[in-house]
Amino acid sequence: MSIKHHEQLKDLSYFKNRQIPCVVREMHDAPSNSVIAMHDHEFSELVIVASGSLNHIHADRTDRLFAGDFFVIHPRERHGYAEFAPGTTVFNLLYHNSDPPFELLSADSPLTSALFPAKSNNVKANTIGRISRRNLANVTTLINAIQKEGKSTRSYSKRICNSLFTAIFFLLARETDHLHASSINPIQKEIDFMAQNIKNKITLSDICAISGRSVCTLSRAFKEATGRSPIDYLISMRIAKAKCLLNKAGITMEKVALETGFCNASHLSTTLRKHASPCHRLQSHDRFLK
Repeated sequence: MSIKHHEQLKDLSYFKNRQIPCVVREMHDAPSNSVIAMHDHEFSELVIVASGSLNHIHADRTDRLFAGDFFVIHPRERHGYAEFAPGTTVFNLLYHNSDPPFELLSADSPLTSALFPAKSNNVKANTIGRISRRNLANVTTLINAIQKEGKSTRSYSKRICNSLFTAIFFLLARETDHLHASSINPIQKEIDFMAQNIKNKITLSDICAISGRSVCTLSRAFKEATGRSPIDYLISMRIAKAKCLLNKAGITMEKVALETGFCNASHLSTTLRKHASPCHRLQSHDRFLK
């Protein structure tokens, strides 16, 4: 089997509508000796095999994937495909792992850190799990809805796509948590506390008091689970919640700042600028960031 030239897939080639947070691409069966070139992305990719089977080539390993299998590829990870069985269909959900919906940041599932790692190279592209035929049909329906909504020019397309992506996440999480060594997040109690008090001032001491752990032990637990410190993770939750609220018509920056624990609108704007991904810096933030 020959590997063709390496290619990097660019944001601008796929996220032409900057308001849509995820994009769907499909792969279909090809001659059995076909090879889809080794490539990497500037974005993350959730890959779900809807039917058939194929080989996935990543680093020095090749895995045979079947209907219901899914995995995640993050930026700069080289991979490719080969040996498609007749009738194979694969969905590729393209998204940015630096911009998770708030509901997923606070989700009690190991799948959260797989799809939204603190550092892309913390998670490698291994098969995460396989979902049942029934739930695969439900996921396929949601993916088709994202495809349709991505072409829409109507109001609330971004929010609808986020909601559909979130629903896909929870359907996958429901069936795959048991595949991990522990389906219980060791820092879920602390994350729940942050989510419930997101509008309030929260200090590291507050989190330690809820946790019953020392600063060092708590920081180590967060680092191992998320790749971030407790305060950095809290900031990421505030940002995700703020972005969610900013999608609502008629809400002011000052109101969003108060609801998400920022001192004022200026503090929120500065934080959004600081943490914006390269892709999001290309978007117009005139409404929020003047």
